[in-house]
Amino acid sequence: MIALETAAFQDWGAPGGLARAGGPPATPDASQAGEAARRELAKPAYAERTDPLTAIWQWLQHHIDLGSVIPGIPPWASVTIVVLALTALIVIIGAMARRVTIARLSGDVRGPLFEDDRDAAALTSTADLAANRGDFATAVVDRFRAIIRFLDELSILEDYPGLTSHEAAALAASALPELSADLHTGARLFDAVRYGDVVASPDEDAWMRALAGDVEAQAGRAQPGARARAGRPAGAPTASGARR
Repeated sequence: MIALETAAFQDWGAPGGLARAGGPPATPDASQAGEAARRELAKPAYAERTDPLTAIWQWLQHHIDLGSVIPGIPPWASVTIVVLALTALIVIIGAMARRVTIARLSGDVRGPLFEDDRDAAALTSTADLAANRGDFATAVVDRFRAIIRFLDELSILEDYPGLTSHEAAALAASALPELSADLHTGARLFDAVRYGDVVASPDEDAWMRALAGDVEAQAGRAQPGARARAGRPAGAPTASGARR
């Protein structure tokens, strides 16, 4: 409405529309106002918009003879088959788009576990520093990464591009079955904190730290001497933050 009125006033500003500079504005008569309104409403911005499906159907009718798409059958049958095929295609595309949308809303679309190639010691150090300054989200996330990297360095599991937290937990649980439930819980906590579903607190940090300690203990029993083979520097912090 504002654009319409502005344009109309501009049209009325043509010679004869407004009085000389400094004079009072002239009042347009009915014919002038109607003409200005018609010119404004004729602009593309006011044109009636066609929905996408109707536009596609009109394009097909204009460019393709739907009655001869499938040779050897009556035109009405060809049109019917084309319409049914297009309808099925639209339904399939809509279903796929809906599945992607639901997955995103439900948090099923998750990124890989690791964002860089830091080793377990560096990840643990980052987690410790984050916890000391009260950044418990970073502490929880990087400590879980340290746990998985620690197991990877011991060759208890093998990291691979695109590895997710839940895939990592499943691999770790197969090697450390006593900690299966806790490892899967750790993966869920990792995702919940990383993607903003849970606000991490000292409790979550303490829980993840305890899991790291349990993993180290179990890994040490499962893989005697593996830590030395992995080349971990003496005195480097372990996944739980303790130094060996």
